[in-house]
Amino acid sequence: MNFDFKKEYNGIVSIIGASEIDKKTEELAIEVGRLLAKNKYAISCGGLTGVMEAVCKGAKEEENGLTIGIIPYKEKNAANKYVDIVIPVPFSQARNIVVVLSGDACIAIAGKAGTLSEICFAWIYQKPIVAISSVNGWSSKLANQKLDDRRFDMIYGAKTPKEAVDKIIQLLKSKNKPKSISSEEEI
Repeated sequence: MNFDFKKEYNGIVSIIGASEIDKKTEELAIEVGRLLAKNKYAISCGGLTGVMEAVCKGAKEEENGLTIGIIPYKEKNAANKYVDIVIPVPFSQARNIVVVLSGDACIAIAGKAGTLSEICFAWIYQKPIVAISSVNGWSSKLANQKLDDRRFDMIYGAKTPKEAVDKIIQLLKSKNKPKSISSEEEI
């Protein structure tokens, strides 16, 4: 096998969001997946249903779509059918931190308490975050907000998939990673 990830992809974007979604959120997540794959970004997510399945489906509609599912079970077949690489992390919600740390940046789409925890981990670990504000859930509540004063930036809001992906690309290309106000890495 002659595969060089760094030559094939610009990075990995973690997608965090609701496991139960409506049609509008599904279509939006599919488009996020398509756009990320089209721009040569691999996707990391929780690997199950809802936003996770929709974004993986969208990525797989593109030629180079690569999806990574970090699932909360030891059985790899629990992942949705659009996941290429399954990483079992059978520690319930502890997988949320692995989802966040596996990516270079995060896009939040809708979401409940699990998504909120992932947004918090992304904030703590200095990951650029874009939250889609045109759907219900934590992504719309936290778009264009700061969680606390440990970072100078914010959770950037986006109304459309294109706006979200363009912002992620801009943040990752600028290499101006969020700076901590304090040097503490602790939660």
